[in-house]
Amino acid sequence: MNISQLLAVDLVLAVLAAGAWIAAAWMAISSTADKRPAKPRVVDLALLLLGLGVVATAARYALLPALAAGSWWFASERTTISLPLTAIPAAWAAMAGVPYLLRRRNTGPPRSRELPGRVGRTQEWAVLAIVSAAASAIASLALTFVLGPFPAPWTLAVLLFLVAGTVMIARLALFPPFQRPPAPPARAGGSVSPGRGRLVRRRTVGRRTTAAAAVAGLMACTALGSGVFAWLGSRSADGAVITAAVGHHRGVPTAPVVAPIPVTSLVGDLPDKAVVRHYELTARTEHITLPSGESTDAWTFGSLPGPGIEAQLGEVMEVVLRNQDVSAGVTLHWHGYDVPNAMDGVAGATQDAVMPGQSMTYRFLAAQAGTYWYHTHQDSAEGVRKGLYGTFVVHNPTLPRADTDIVVAGHDLGGLGLLGSSDRSSIHEAAPGSSVRVRLINTDSLPQRYLVDGTAFKVAAVDGTEVNQPQEVTGKLLRLGAGGRMDVTFTMPESEVTLRSDSAASAVVVVAPSGSGPANSAGEGAHTAGKADDVSENAADVPEKAQPGVFARTPVLDLLHYGEPVAGTPAPAENVREEVLVLDRQFRFVDGVPRYAFTVNGAAYPLVPSIEVAEGDTIKMTIVNRTAEPHPMHPHGHHVQVLSRNGVAPSGSPLILDTVDVLPGDVWELLLHADNPGIWMDHCHNLDHAAEGMMMMLKYEGVSSDFVHGGHAHNRPE
Repeated sequence: MNISQLLAVDLVLAVLAAGAWIAAAWMAISSTADKRPAKPRVVDLALLLLGLGVVATAARYALLPALAAGSWWFASERTTISLPLTAIPAAWAAMAGVPYLLRRRNTGPPRSRELPGRVGRTQEWAVLAIVSAAASAIASLALTFVLGPFPAPWTLAVLLFLVAGTVMIARLALFPPFQRPPAPPARAGGSVSPGRGRLVRRRTVGRRTTAAAAVAGLMACTALGSGVFAWLGSRSADGAVITAAVGHHRGVPTAPVVAPIPVTSLVGDLPDKAVVRHYELTARTEHITLPSGESTDAWTFGSLPGPGIEAQLGEVMEVVLRNQDVSAGVTLHWHGYDVPNAMDGVAGATQDAVMPGQSMTYRFLAAQAGTYWYHTHQDSAEGVRKGLYGTFVVHNPTLPRADTDIVVAGHDLGGLGLLGSSDRSSIHEAAPGSSVRVRLINTDSLPQRYLVDGTAFKVAAVDGTEVNQPQEVTGKLLRLGAGGRMDVTFTMPESEVTLRSDSAASAVVVVAPSGSGPANSAGEGAHTAGKADDVSENAADVPEKAQPGVFARTPVLDLLHYGEPVAGTPAPAENVREEVLVLDRQFRFVDGVPRYAFTVNGAAYPLVPSIEVAEGDTIKMTIVNRTAEPHPMHPHGHHVQVLSRNGVAPSGSPLILDTVDVLPGDVWELLLHADNPGIWMDHCHNLDHAAEGMMMMLKYEGVSSDFVHGGHAHNRPE
């Protein structure tokens, strides 16, 4: 059983334990008011529920060694907080509740030998023990769903107060003691007035009822106040500027930066005589019809995907973005490309959103070769999904290019799976024996798996970085996390090569041998360099859908062990600072709206603390995924080197990524070099997850931003 499954079992046990304790507490409380002999089956049920609560609680902690073996972070608060919180009340409930219920079953309601009307101490302790076990089980669930892996001391104090308050209310409400009244004056004949005793009892009961109501009111106010505090925190980013980091990351607070550098000044150095690649993109709303005949509303840069942008190393990119009528606003973010911070295109951090009728020009040096893509970073969960994305390829002029170079962006457009611009066949021609390079880009928020059929191939590059000595691959799928890229190369055979994705069931890319039939266009968005897009007549016979079950039974290529190590790779520096990012789900307010949010270290944006660095720092980042979904974590402006995945170091080519697909139960160790000053987003590239809280910032010392979340430009980075 893997870590993700163990976490799911633990959650089921926690819910089961809470339900059993609550039901047992309800039956125990009901018994305090029942003076008739208990029916054996009722007590048997109460005993069964109590036993179920004990077994479920114990089973949770039997899982702890296995969880801790995956990573301490899978068992941290379960061991340090939840274990003592629930184990002690469960043991108390078992020791006090079982004897009481057995006696209740055999003899009926307890008969005290103490003062008249006083409930037996055995019953009182048994009921309160079971109530405390129920309250603690609910608190344990709150620890999972509300507090998270780094609970603040005040939140723990609130949690413990609510548990103790629940037991106190039960004590006050259920077990008012009988008090012997003071001796009244004797009446004629030496008897004491019975009315006097009843009056004292009523007063005692009244005072305890009032006390119970006061405790309940205080508990309600505490819970409400905590909720208001959390709501205000979730709204704290609206209209707030991003202040500069001042060196707290070093462990010694320093004085505030006197003159922080604004992100708008971080534009990089551009050569005077470099070739300028000029592009113009216009964002618009339109109704499009796909090759299948299906039509849908979309937001585009004029096509799906947007116009392909290409350059060579050393050239200057100049891209003018105009917004025709996208009311949400747009920006251009260069995914995976380490541009200067001012050109990063994040609304509310490095610029204001470009609203209808406005424009912005992006200029930066093409300093990285490889396969990348661009997309809006304003309301991007909606904008990218609807079509505001395109491809971006930079070539190295000193290296030979493939005879046929095809760019394929996989995307889901409202349930319509696209490969390139088509939801059916995209057909390209290549001469047998020639070289072919297919650049795969996952522009979706969900992972995609690709099947190359018809030839052996090599994975030449991952996330824009060339693989060292890649080996030929057959019979393996290629898995791309959201935002990820892979370049596939092969020598064109005499027969057709097909490319399919599990996220685009009716689409297929066909590379056909040239010169055997009439021409047919490959379609816009699946760009081809080299020879024309002619195809054979037989290409039309290629089935559009893959064989049933092929994606389920075909193994996935593991990039951790692909390629060859690079000799002389330097070891990580000794002065590395460590950061841990625990990815989780808790109930949180996000922009003032209650959600079952995606969190980082128990917090949702904007309350996730930033990672603060100085230029030149080296950060070891440990990313722990405790959810049931993959999280493709994407640090802007930087690449990271993979040190290990689940404790296993790469044995193949160095794995350099800009989007790390952290699967459920995974623990990744990454190395990040802080060599690109600015204020950078670091977020899950499942953009819905980011919009629901899973994003944070990487902030350099002395850099600030005057742009605000919300504000007059309605900035919404996700």
